[in-house]
Amino acid sequence: MGAPLSISFEGAARTVTGSRHHLSFGDKQWLLDCGIYQGHREEADLVNRSFALEPSRMDAVVLSHAHLDHAGNLPTLVHQGFRGPIHATAPTTELCRVMLADSAFLMNKDFEHARKREKERGATDGKRAALEPLYDVEDVGATMERFVSRGYHEPWELFPGVTVEFHDAGHILGSALTTFEFRSGSETYRLGMSGDLGRPDRPILRDPETHPGVDALVLESTYGDRLHPGPGETERRLAELVTATAARGGRVLVPAFAVGRAQELVATLHHLMTAGTIPELPMFVDSPLAGQTTEVFKNHPEVFDEATRVAFTERNGEPFGFARLRYTRTPDESRALNDFDQRCIIIAASGMCEGGRILHHLRNGLGDAKNLVLFVGFQAEGTLGRRIVDGAEFVSIFGEPVRRRAEVQSLAGFSAHADQRELVEWVARLTPAPRRIFLVHGDFAPAAVLAEKLTERVGAEVRIPARGERYTLWN
Repeated sequence: MGAPLSISFEGAARTVTGSRHHLSFGDKQWLLDCGIYQGHREEADLVNRSFALEPSRMDAVVLSHAHLDHAGNLPTLVHQGFRGPIHATAPTTELCRVMLADSAFLMNKDFEHARKREKERGATDGKRAALEPLYDVEDVGATMERFVSRGYHEPWELFPGVTVEFHDAGHILGSALTTFEFRSGSETYRLGMSGDLGRPDRPILRDPETHPGVDALVLESTYGDRLHPGPGETERRLAELVTATAARGGRVLVPAFAVGRAQELVATLHHLMTAGTIPELPMFVDSPLAGQTTEVFKNHPEVFDEATRVAFTERNGEPFGFARLRYTRTPDESRALNDFDQRCIIIAASGMCEGGRILHHLRNGLGDAKNLVLFVGFQAEGTLGRRIVDGAEFVSIFGEPVRRRAEVQSLAGFSAHADQRELVEWVARLTPAPRRIFLVHGDFAPAAVLAEKLTERVGAEVRIPARGERYTLWN
């Protein structure tokens, strides 16, 4: 064959954020995902602005799904000169339109706030100047012009000799398992890339599909060293926590990703209230983004599981709208929740507490022992959410110290990521089994545990690449 097929892991390598994988075949180069790295401010800024290859030389992007740790750095790529197509499913394209615009808005608000604080401190205190936003709304507009929507099970030619096909990953709306088939003469090579792999038997979405066998597989490993509790156990624990908080007159504050997690949590709480398992409480989704993305969900009932599709069409739009639920839109509506003197549940983005309206609720509620801060998703190293989960007595919110007095709990059962057993079982269903597996989107320790399990089960060579490592897949 001609030039070799190679892959370089530029993000989400031995960590759970900033997914970015650089593929090269012949004279073509492209990315699978271009996610934003979340962590300590200055480190994250450096990582997000840096690309191993000049963006203007990149030929395309193939996008697994719309979560910002997979799609959130696309406008930076475009800002720096990328002019190729961005291939994604139709729901992913629609979600990115609202999520990237929201990301740009929050970045610029954060920049303005940092500049204001810098001015208040004065220019002679030795503090680092506020960092410029990665991108703005104009960059988002230019990015959306580059999207090309692709359907599940509809192969297309990315470049001559390269065919791509999407299968449903069951992670969030529109999430895709991506397979690449490379051809050189009469020979072929297949590469699978999981993006984020979902879980079976979860509300709203269909179960993850199993795509045809591949020679090599790039697989996420977020929960490679643990098992999630079953749905029944998760609902029981959720009911206990909500009931106890309501009994002491507190409010439940839930940092949640605006896409997928917020919708699933709303559906579960609605079910528990309807069944009389928990008290009927006012429920607020305080996230304009969650409201907008919920509208995108409503546009795509074709990817719902059967139960959700029936409920949506026959019961007045459930599980996305019902009497006790309110979506707050404006800043005034959000601020009014601070003066709401009733027991309630507030779900707000961002899921790792790195921005968004949840910060205001934490500033006002983290110091009250009656309240519960409930985490329902993974908290990456370096994030505010991780510091709270790890038990920090004081955390900095908007530059001011806040003492933690509220109860803090985590429920792993709401995770949209497959656990160790689900990952191993999914790989074992691939026929033929992959000869090489690269574990990404996971801290090193859980990835190492998963590597042992996969080696035992399917006999593949398993690697855990570091950031920047490049491998030749096919000569």
